[in-house]
Amino acid sequence: MLKKDTLEEYVIEATKAASNQKEYFTGPLGNDIFQFSPLPWISYTHISHTNSGKKDNATPLFDWGKYSEKDGKMMLPFSIQAHHSFVDGIHIGKLADLLQTYLNEY
Repeated sequence: MLKKDTLEEYVIEATKAASNQKEYFTGPLGNDIFQFSPLPWISYTHISHTNSGKKDNATPLFDWGKYSEKDGKMMLPFSIQAHHSFVDGIHIGKLADLLQTYLNEY
């Protein structure tokens, strides 16, 4: 993976990836779809997405931002938005624990 230091570098690489994409989303999201929105150029303490309220729109949304150092610790903002009728807190907690374990190893 290439590290991008600026928003401009990120946009250039994202544009290349989008240009090489062979197929685009054309229908409703399935129950096995996840959306990821990295924001590597900003750090945040809160993020939320609008919700259409439609029953068939229960796609979990994952976001992460720019990592930074605080009090000698590396911090990475990470957000999960998921409807409670599809995902319970224990599984989100398990994901957070696994992610932390993975990040501690690297």
